[in-house]
Parts: sequence; C-alpha cells; structure tokens
Amino acid sequence: MIRLAACGLESVMLHAPAFSLVLFSWLREIGEILLLIGLSGEVAILVFKISKGAWERRLAVTFAVFVLAGVALAYWADSPRTIGPASQQRLADALKEFPGTPFNFSVNLDPEAVALMGDIGKALHAAGWKRQAVASGSGYVPPGEPAAGFAVFKGFEVEIADSRQSDWGAAGKPANVLLRALRNEGLTVFAKQIPDNEASANAIHIKIGAKP
Repeated sequence: MIRLAACGLESVMLHAPAFSLVLFSWLREIGEILLLIGLSGEVAILVFKISKGAWERRLAVTFAVFVLAGVALAYWADSPRTIGPASQQRLADALKEFPGTPFNFSVNLDPEAVALMGDIGKALHAAGWKRQAVASGSGYVPPGEPAAGFAVFKGFEVEIADSRQSDWGAAGKPANVLLRALRNEGLTVFAKQIPDNEASANAIHIKIGAKP
C-alpha cells in the first residue's frame, strides 16, 4: 500500500500542492460554466430580443465578459506545465550540492508530460545527478536516454523507498530539496514514500502523469 510520507517528504493532506490540484479542476469547470452562461445569454439576446436600448447593450457586455472570463479560466487550467531555461538553471543550482544522486523517470505518453520530463531531465543533468533506467528495463525510451517507465495516472509525484527515507527524504536531503525546488517553479508535485517491495530503493523515482 502506498503511504503518505510522515516526515521529510511532505504530506499531501491539506497542503498547497493538493489544493492546487483541486483548484485547477475547479477553474476548468468554472470556466466552462461561465462560457456556457455567456454564450447562452448572447444567443438569447439575439434570438429572443429580450430587451432593447441601453439595457440590451449592458446585457450584451455582461455576457461577453462571461465568455471572456470562461475562456481565460479554461485556458489557464489547461495551460501546459513547463519550465524554461531560467527555471532549469534554478533547479540545477538548488540540486548541484547532491552530485551523483540516482533517479529515474516514469511518464505519461501525453506530449505535454514527455516535454516536461525532458526539461526536468536537463536540469538534473546540469546538477550532476545520475539518470537510470527504470528497474523493469522497459517503457518509453527517449532518444539517447535511459528507459522511462509508464505513468498511467494524473499528476506529478516524487517517490522514494522506505529504506532510503533518511538518505533522500529527510529535510535538506536530495528528494526533499528536489520537491521544494519543483514547487518553487510553480509545479504541483506530491511526495510519496513507497515500501521497498513496491519500488526500487536504488533511485529517486520521478513520475510525471498527465496534467489533471
């Protein structure tokens, strides 16, 4: 059974990343509702001619605002997760005190998730971390890189095995610093501590699922 980290790696309960995950879902739904209201109102004005003159213009403007707000919220909620060169450099600077730290990736085959994996991989390479193939040795194989596993969930996780908690997950240790650095770049990332019989203890596991 997957257990939430009790110390070091932070709990997802009542925490900013968990709230962000819910927030993006709400924003998308609210945006769709506002868009529907706005479009329906505009159609009603045109088809049924609800009112005339200044009042009609006010209604038209109001519904237009609903449409624009709905589109903006939906776009924001669906915008891709990205970290540009500046963010990659900040990640590398934060993590370079742990050269040689082993890690691997699992990724959803959605292009957005694959692109994010590539960006994070560049930052970790610049920090001197050591990328490994997933323990199964199969999955998605990026050109010139070790094999990544498949992530068939929505979200973004940093996982470590129980036996490496004190080495990697405690405050100030590599996985904990990675988690904080990713969050500082605006990414919604969860921490999980995994029993040794469910995950390799030889690497930090970075799992990038589809965007919620």
